[in-house]
Amino acid sequence: MTFATCLKTISTFLGTMASLGSLTISPMAIAQEASQVPQVPSCTKMDREIKILKNCNLKPSLFADLGPTCKVPDAMTVDSNNNVLVSIPNFIGYAELGSRILSIDTNRKITNWFVDLPVSSKTGEVHPMGMEFGPDGNLYVADNQYFTSKDYASRLLRIVMNDGKPVRCEVVVEGFKLANAVRWKGESVYVSDTFFDLEEQPRQSGVYRISLEEMKNGLVNMKPSAVDSHLIARYTTKDGTGEIAGADGLCFDRDGNLYCGNFGDGVVSRTSFDATGKPVSQTVVIDHPSFTCCDGIVCDPKTNKIYLTNSKRNSVHVYSVDDHSLQVLWENDDDSGATGLLDQPCEPMIRGDELIIVNFDMPFPGLKNTVNDDHHTISVFKIR
Repeated sequence: MTFATCLKTISTFLGTMASLGSLTISPMAIAQEASQVPQVPSCTKMDREIKILKNCNLKPSLFADLGPTCKVPDAMTVDSNNNVLVSIPNFIGYAELGSRILSIDTNRKITNWFVDLPVSSKTGEVHPMGMEFGPDGNLYVADNQYFTSKDYASRLLRIVMNDGKPVRCEVVVEGFKLANAVRWKGESVYVSDTFFDLEEQPRQSGVYRISLEEMKNGLVNMKPSAVDSHLIARYTTKDGTGEIAGADGLCFDRDGNLYCGNFGDGVVSRTSFDATGKPVSQTVVIDHPSFTCCDGIVCDPKTNKIYLTNSKRNSVHVYSVDDHSLQVLWENDDDSGATGLLDQPCEPMIRGDELIIVNFDMPFPGLKNTVNDDHHTISVFKIR
């Protein structure tokens, strides 16, 4: 059934019911509501083949072992003092360990940076994932509630800073399914939502954009079922993969184009914008059998290369925006990560000449990683 046919059927039904006095909603009202469904660019493919380059075989080393209270780490960002902040959602062991955000200073000393994250009223839990500082100097953090509640319980949090220190945390956006990556561009934050869980289209996901100005005006409540006006990109995970997971890592290239990696099939899409910020095109840039899972991504502004993690294969890949090429930086077998090898890599981050990779270490079917072991680590590559 097409959207137009579906709308006509619903409108006819409601019109009939209204005539019986059961409802006062008119078919015109339904049409007006439908017109508010966000229109995002349709997806096209690149008009040239991607170049697959020889493996780099650049071996990582150990950046940090986070210790036994950090069973599932996820994302990173850098503060004003060049310290690495790490989100610890602890989907394993949460009841005992809770969640938090750590700081790793330039001497690699690990401390708790912020622990007073507000729990959800729906679940009594909080699970910080993607995060990045906004132009207001505050830290914005995705709270992924999907593994506890699928009732649009995920949120975007804001950790308010004062003189370079966190002072409190507040909820600024509610209504995501699985809030995942967080990236800022200009005065707007972009958040990937890995599952839409639509009955008719179960493999859909997308990216939402919320302006700083709107969040200043109070709590933003997202509409359910992927009809919210903040939606700027929509993706469909390929059928036949056995996966329905979708939008995951986000980054921007030097020209301001948005890239999103799909966890379920490894497809990476680029969204371009016009001068007003309106999304005008969506193009698949990576769709290759050598890369079938994309977790986190980050763009190196010095080289315009995007580093991508493949959680399933314990590998890191490099995509060159300028020459449309893809290569494996490193891949290893199942490992504890104790020496710095990859152990279900998720979020990548660049700091100076370092490519830093968090190891998620939360096994599920289809991964090389088989066990949440005693080492909960971060790996590092020297890329310059």
